Amino acid sequence: MNRPILIHHHIFKNAGTSFNHALQQCFGKDFFEFDLPNHQVVTSEHLQQFIRSHPQAQAISSHHACMPVINEENSQFLSSVLLRKPLSRIQSIYKFERQQKVQTEEAIKAKVLNFKDYVLWRLEATPTMFCNYQTYYCSRTRNHHRIPTEKDLAVAIQNLQNCLIVGTVERYEESLKVAQFKLRQFYPNIHLTSSHLNITSKVIQSEAVVRAKLVVELGEEVVWRIEHQNQLDQQLYQVADEILNFNLLSMGQNQIARAKS
Repeated sequence: MNRPILIHHHIFKNAGTSFNHALQQCFGKDFFEFDLPNHQVVTSEHLQQFIRSHPQAQAISSHHACMPVINEENSQFLSSVLLRKPLSRIQSIYKFERQQKVQTEEAIKAKVLNFKDYVLWRLEATPTMFCNYQTYYCSRTRNHHRIPTEKDLAVAIQNLQNCLIVGTVERYEESLKVAQFKLRQFYPNIHLTSSHLNITSKVIQSEAVVRAKLVVELGEEVVWRIEHQNQLDQQLYQVADEILNFNLLSMGQNQIARAKS
């Protein structure tokens, strides 16, 4: 039987640190974080090389691992990813960058610019991070840093459908339950504990509330621009939400079947 290895595709500001903590608690020294310098894309070949040099690895988190991860002889990669509503993600990035104790351009800009000026700077200087970034992330195979298209969305959706675990930040607790349910077929004793780390707020606000606050801070025109440039991400999020609903339903049916047997 091929050895299962969980790959957490850690999208920036999508509750990845909290999920990593849950994995660390489960796998201990057999959990690793792996990325390449300068935000390079991590390919299946890179992961396979990492596994060969770390044969004890059972779970790996990477900010830049491509989807899908191609299995190699004796190993079966299990992909997991969390998505987030685009407007909430943008707000969270700014708050996080202002708290960062690093000297990256993004962190420096967040400290010297107000929220609106920071968003406008991002939209011009680094549009990929703010414009359909999750679609870009879930469809990329290399570092091309371009705004994704409908074709990329189709690839991203296919990759989500091939992931073992798909969850959302807004429904993190339910996502964690699905993750545990799915992973127990590979790791029978796994128990994922909930925590909320590296976050700017524990309160999950409705999309309408988030939008209303952004309109006050950014203006209707800027919010409309953000929404327009994240239409693919909004569609991808809906797919993730539907996958989560399907898996929760499957869990319930499975538990009913076991109770009757």
